[in-house]
Amino acid sequence: MMKQSEYIISNDANCKYCYKCLRNCPVKAISFHDEKSFVIEEECVLCGTCVNVCPQHAKNYRRDLDIFDSIVKKPFVLSVAPSVYAYFDQPFKVFDLFKSLGCVYISETAVGAQFVTDAYLKQLSNANGPRITTSCPVIVNIVEKYFPQYLGYLMPVVSPAIAHSQFLGYKFGDLPRVFIGPCVAKKEELKEYYNLVLTFEEIEEWIQKEGIDIDDYTEKLPDAPYPERTRMYPVSGGILYSADKQRLEHIVVEGAENFIEFLEKFEPSTHDKVIIEASSCIGGCLNGPAMKKDTNILVRKNTLTRYFKMLSDNADKRINTSNYELNLTKHFIDKNARIQVPEEQIREVLHLLGKDDKTKELNCTGCGYETCYEKARAVVIGKAEKDMCFAYLVEIVSSVSYKVVDETPNAIVIFKGERITYINTATKALFEGYSDENILEICKKVYSKRYKIHELYINSRKVYFYPKTFELPSDGGNVVLFVDITEMVLQKERMDEIKRKSIQKIEEVLNDQMKLAQDIAGLLGESIAETKSHFLEFKNYMEDNDANL
Repeated sequence: MMKQSEYIISNDANCKYCYKCLRNCPVKAISFHDEKSFVIEEECVLCGTCVNVCPQHAKNYRRDLDIFDSIVKKPFVLSVAPSVYAYFDQPFKVFDLFKSLGCVYISETAVGAQFVTDAYLKQLSNANGPRITTSCPVIVNIVEKYFPQYLGYLMPVVSPAIAHSQFLGYKFGDLPRVFIGPCVAKKEELKEYYNLVLTFEEIEEWIQKEGIDIDDYTEKLPDAPYPERTRMYPVSGGILYSADKQRLEHIVVEGAENFIEFLEKFEPSTHDKVIIEASSCIGGCLNGPAMKKDTNILVRKNTLTRYFKMLSDNADKRINTSNYELNLTKHFIDKNARIQVPEEQIREVLHLLGKDDKTKELNCTGCGYETCYEKARAVVIGKAEKDMCFAYLVEIVSSVSYKVVDETPNAIVIFKGERITYINTATKALFEGYSDENILEICKKVYSKRYKIHELYINSRKVYFYPKTFELPSDGGNVVLFVDITEMVLQKERMDEIKRKSIQKIEEVLNDQMKLAQDIAGLLGESIAETKSHFLEFKNYMEDNDANL
């Protein structure tokens, strides 16, 4: 199971699945699966590229300022990388700030680099072939994880920061040690050598958090002893420069991707004794992932050079490495992160992606992988998904759209000029037996009167259509969609007939009722008149009888 890196933190809420981090990751150590994205610890070389390129800030490196808060105000010693002079506008005042926080000794990591340079020269004198510098932890990670067959060509020497940790331990014993620099990978490399590893960015964030005005501090130089030429380690060729006048066959390889490409074509047996100065960052540590990017590399180099010259006046306080006995030997480990994947499984994924042959492998890099083959391999491993392929998604959408159009019950015809370019299944059924010329004639007639209901006789059957018409973009032709409303029209006619017959029946019933009412009224009138006559006769009779009594 893939483990999430403890040094590169992912924020799923910010991730928009643009794959920019994956496209720029030199080893493709980022998983996109089940709507989650994270950096894979066992594959990551900690170059910090994903942090710098993510436009949504969905990737960041781990901050350790809470540990710093627990260290300050108590005695500790500080190792400060030489690129500090190119990062802070007032580095000497920053040193004074550290002194006020409890730092009893501020020493330049370049002191450790002095030991490393001496060890490199000694190693090279006994070498019988090419040797790769090991000051950059990312370079070491790349070889250990992806090119372990070349472990024997790494200089078996610790990095300047580790050498400096031993120097600080020699002078101050178990006093807490803090390292600050421009590199994210140092957090992992130095975890056993320093109590805390911070970037310059973190220090700047802490200063802002505490509301500190750096102008309130005075300037303080780092503590002696001082290095000779190794303050220039962070620049291109800086390691070789520190060797002073030693004539060395050398080459400088910068950038993680460039170094990987170099190793992919590396043939050590064809080379004589040569030192390969390798750095993950193009431009050296002055262009590290945690360096400010508001100035270009030339400005940073000029700034560092200015401080180098300023501090070179202290020649009497330079380190004499022969006075110290440090263990500078480094043993490298085969951490092979390459997973073997059966070819048939990769081919199965390519088949599912509709890439059964090379012509369909676009290698567009839209998913973040350089080739469709690499992407399919990542799908098999479980760190990528098929849906990451834009071409695959477009094909799915297109095929679904085509199927919807082809299977709709409405007849659809596309024509351009005097030629029909498309008819769907419903059209073929409707105009069965009709030639393209007949269908085109009907379409043009309908298209010219697009806002009325059309009554057509097709295959001896009367049908009614309401047309939907439009033009395709880029002169793609004209579209006629026949919306069949025959049943609707017939239903209306049936309803109209029912209403007509109903009204006629109502009129007949009303007429019969009127006649019946008239007949009843006549009979009632005669009966009432006769009754009245009889009552009058009886009344008269009764009146006559009363008079005779």
